[in-house]
Amino acid sequence: MSHPLLISLANLNMNFRAKASHHAFVLLALLPIPKFLHKKKELRGVLENRIIHECLDFILQPLKTAASVGIMSDPWGGLRHCFTPLAGYIMDFQEAVVMAGVMGKTSPVTMANYKQFGDAVQHESRTGSTTLAQLAAIRIKADPGVLNLAEYVYEAKKLRLNGVDQPFW
Repeated sequence: MSHPLLISLANLNMNFRAKASHHAFVLLALLPIPKFLHKKKELRGVLENRIIHECLDFILQPLKTAASVGIMSDPWGGLRHCFTPLAGYIMDFQEAVVMAGVMGKTSPVTMANYKQFGDAVQHESRTGSTTLAQLAAIRIKADPGVLNLAEYVYEAKKLRLNGVDQPFW
């Protein structure tokens, strides 16, 4: 079993892109649905999340390189100066939680947890730099390697992170 990873151009009209018969999306890769044999269910979930991030990092590496360098070849072999930022990623809430690197019942876009979801207070935005800073602080306390996975996940849970030590983004 696997999940399809589809890619499309951002400059296509939404009504055009939404019709499957127009074939606006192209299959980029099939992401595996791994099953781990670890005794603890929680740690199996962390390993599954890490595999998804590793796969996305590997698959999207050419796009990341093109986005940072800004030079791509066109169909005729000429070099073009262009940048390819990731403009959007369509996913449900559970996928958003995994991609943001946070635990379930935690907002992937703000610093709020499930106890604060109904608050009238606007919570601070969750940014990539904030998450990376939190991961760096956790690495000081615990090694993210597989041998110390339980200790790392324990420290990550304190900050409502899901144990992914190297997000693909």
